[in-house]
Amino acid sequence: MPAAPFDYDTAPERWGSLDRTTQLTGDVHAPVARRIAGAQLLPVVDVGGGQGELSRHLPPAWPVVTVDLSPAMLASAPHPKLRSRAKRLPVSTGSAGAVTMLWMLYHLDRPADAIAEAWRVLRPGGWFVASTSARNSDPELTDGYPPTTFDAEEAEDIVRGVFSDVTVERWDAKLTLLADHAAVDRFCVHHRLPASASARVTPPVLLTKRGCLVYARKETVPCLR
Repeated sequence: MPAAPFDYDTAPERWGSLDRTTQLTGDVHAPVARRIAGAQLLPVVDVGGGQGELSRHLPPAWPVVTVDLSPAMLASAPHPKLRSRAKRLPVSTGSAGAVTMLWMLYHLDRPADAIAEAWRVLRPGGWFVASTSARNSDPELTDGYPPTTFDAEEAEDIVRGVFSDVTVERWDAKLTLLADHAAVDRFCVHHRLPASASARVTPPVLLTKRGCLVYARKETVPCLR
């Protein structure tokens, strides 16, 4: 199955169509940040962190570096920030308290390579966190998204190929409110849905979101299979 297109620099209008105000309970960044802060995991390496959304939810002065491959995304991210590929991070071995890869592993042909790199960067007891959607998310607008290399259906198994201490939090609920046709159209653009998808609903519409967060803790010996 192919990786999802990495088009943040070539199609800025797609990313610009993201409207976080439609999310009734917010995105995963806030709860992930609360867990990281509660466990005193520092420093944080936020891989694929784009514009630095996770850093904005962490306590002030919390040590976090945003890593991304897209210059357009990093341009508005707070410092410190690094441009790098996820599978080869310019970070010392065993130096991080947490490595996050939120909404990004499906852009990689081999997500396991980036997850193994996260394992290298983490110190023992450190946390790896990833998130992704399910292929059957947003059933009101689509009969299914094309498979990618890191969907919720296989995410846990992929992470377990590197980490042995893994927990998964899943969601399946009405979590997005599209109030009008303009909001529906923006959503379709952002999620690469055809314009015809908007004809399936009459706003306001509540979308069923399905996906997962995967948390993993680094143990002393890698669980490479």
